[in-house]
Amino acid sequence: MRRAIDKIRDDNLKLRLALRAAPIGIWDWNLETGEMNYSPRARVISGFSPDEPITIDKVRAVTHPEDLPGTSALARMALDPEIRNNDPYEYRIVRADTGEIRWALAHGEAVFRRVGDSVQAVRFLGTIQDITSRKLAENALREAELRQRLAIDAARMAVWELDVENDRLTVSAELNRMFGLVPDACPTVAELRNLLAPGDLDKITEVRNRVASANDPHFEAEFRCRFPDGSLRWRLLRAEVQTSAGGEPRRIIGVLMDIDERKRANEQKQLLLREVHHRVKNSLSIIQALATQSFGRGAADPNALHAFLGRLAALAKATDLAVAQQGEAFGLADLIATVTEPFRSPTRFKIAGKDVQLPARLNVPLALVFNELCTNAAKFGALSNANGSVSLRWEITTKGLELHWQETDGPPVPPKLNKAFGLRMILDVLPVEFASAQIEPRPSGIRCHILVATSGWKTLLPETEMRIDTHVEGHRKAIDDVAGKANTDGGGQLSPVIPSAGRS
Repeated sequence: MRRAIDKIRDDNLKLRLALRAAPIGIWDWNLETGEMNYSPRARVISGFSPDEPITIDKVRAVTHPEDLPGTSALARMALDPEIRNNDPYEYRIVRADTGEIRWALAHGEAVFRRVGDSVQAVRFLGTIQDITSRKLAENALREAELRQRLAIDAARMAVWELDVENDRLTVSAELNRMFGLVPDACPTVAELRNLLAPGDLDKITEVRNRVASANDPHFEAEFRCRFPDGSLRWRLLRAEVQTSAGGEPRRIIGVLMDIDERKRANEQKQLLLREVHHRVKNSLSIIQALATQSFGRGAADPNALHAFLGRLAALAKATDLAVAQQGEAFGLADLIATVTEPFRSPTRFKIAGKDVQLPARLNVPLALVFNELCTNAAKFGALSNANGSVSLRWEITTKGLELHWQETDGPPVPPKLNKAFGLRMILDVLPVEFASAQIEPRPSGIRCHILVATSGWKTLLPETEMRIDTHVEGHRKAIDDVAGKANTDGGGQLSPVIPSAGRS
């Protein structure tokens, strides 16, 4: 007998320790007397005070109204001797003290006893546990999965996973649609690879091997897949390679994106850009020919004609650069190198600054500015004698992108400049695209400052000191190369400066 008592005592101790370690409360409902007992933990979970009597009405009052019908039905099933249901159930509690809504997990089991000719439930005992944190985490996970699903559907993506060791792919309806297959198809990896356009699998493998050699687990590649109707569709593959402890690829997880419309739109844009480039180059060639025939042979000031043709050449070069960049942002260093190339000579033209990418709308205005400054320096400024030099640098400041043109050791500069067409274009017309443009005449040479607003450009490379020393025989020859030189002995023809686009 004593052993049995000791065992009961030990069991009760273990139960108390378990309940103390886990935040679980105990409740006991005497169905014969209606009395309800709640442990201290159960009272805290429900929001009951430590000493107040608990009744079934109070328990129902703290049960969320939307969950009360469900908990009542489960209780009836638990108390039915024919059912004796003891499944756990989750429901919401509206705390009696604060009104805060909390989630609870309850387990209950009835004690039955024969009363006369029938069996009845006489007690209903169970536990209650606050699971609010777990439920919030589960809801957050569901919402995250829903947002991910919506994002994947909106972006027309398919998630996939490849078991590298077994060469087995996890197929989904979205992935099948990406390859033009029916949603419930079960293609093998080999079958999907056969749908790739010739050579595209090799390109994907090459990209993967290249990033793997750099210990980069992520890679992406574009490829074409052939639909059952024979058409080719563009897809973008992005993936992460997960390796084993030995560094061998174990599985690859990624997404497949439909980029067919984007690729075709880019192809159409490039076609239009080439066509526009062709027409612009032809138009500039025609304008050059008209100017040469109309104002050559002494019909106009040769210097004015040279300046006009030089501006046409600058426009042509800016157009070439814009087409090369496909109408997208362009590099400032590339533009400067292209426009100033005919005017540069060893040690006399210093270019320095960060390479930055500028919006396409600034291409032509900046090309015209640099052409005017170079032409003026070669004809009247620092590049017109044997000792002068030009410094062109730019920097990113809090104001934006600032460009500084400084001439030194050139002929004396008058304190007041003649505001001819080139100067008016820099100061009055082109600043519409800039924040400001200023030209300051100094005794040693012209100084020009241009400020470009901060929006629309970004730094590409760290600052590098660039000194471009292109061998040109002389600045006068540079002007002649750009603008053409009048041939007074040969009928006044000017040499062409804009190559024909090759079509009429």
